[in-house]
Amino acid sequence: MNVRSFQVGLVVIAILILASIGVFQLFRSRVLNKPKSPTPTPLVVATPSPTGGFGNMVSPTPIAGTTPPSQPATGSDTQEVRNVGITVNLPLSKSVVSSPVKVSGQANVFEGNVQIRVKDAKGNILGLGSATACMDYDACPFEASVVFEPSTTSTGTVEVFSPSGHDGSSQHLQIVHIKFN
Repeated sequence: MNVRSFQVGLVVIAILILASIGVFQLFRSRVLNKPKSPTPTPLVVATPSPTGGFGNMVSPTPIAGTTPPSQPATGSDTQEVRNVGITVNLPLSKSVVSSPVKVSGQANVFEGNVQIRVKDAKGNILGLGSATACMDYDACPFEASVVFEPSTTSTGTVEVFSPSGHDGSSQHLQIVHIKFN
C-alpha cells in the first residue's frame, strides 16, 4: 500500500504541474496579445473659400507633421480616405495666361470628376474644361488645357472644382486669380 500511495502522489503532482503550466501559458498569451489602444487620428484643416481681393488664393492645408493612419481603426472594415479635395499647381496665382491655359494639380474627388471654369473679372464664363483625377484613398494628378474666349477685363480667375453627386454644386472649389495676356 505504501508503493501504491507513492504512485498516486506522483500522478497528483504531475497533474498539478501540468495544470500550473497550462494556466501560466494562458495568462501569458492573454497579456502579450492584449489589444493596444488606437492612436488618435490627426485632423486636416481646410481654409475657407476666398471672399474677394485679387491676391487671395486658398487650398486645403494639412496640419504640420501629421500623417493619417494607413490601416483601418480597430473594429472597422474601411480605410480612412486621405487627401480629399483639390490642389491646383498650375496656373500660379497672379500669372499671365493666354488661351489655351494649362491647368494641373492633384485631386481626390467624387467620381474623379474635375471641372474647370475660366472667368473674367465681371464673372463671365470665358471657357470650360474637365479632367479626370481619383476617387480613391489618395489624390492623383490631373491636367487639362482649357480654351477660352478673349476677355474684356485684364484680370480673372480659374476655378477648379468637383460637382457634388448630391446636387451638382461646386465642391472643393479652388480659385486661382490670373491676368489675361
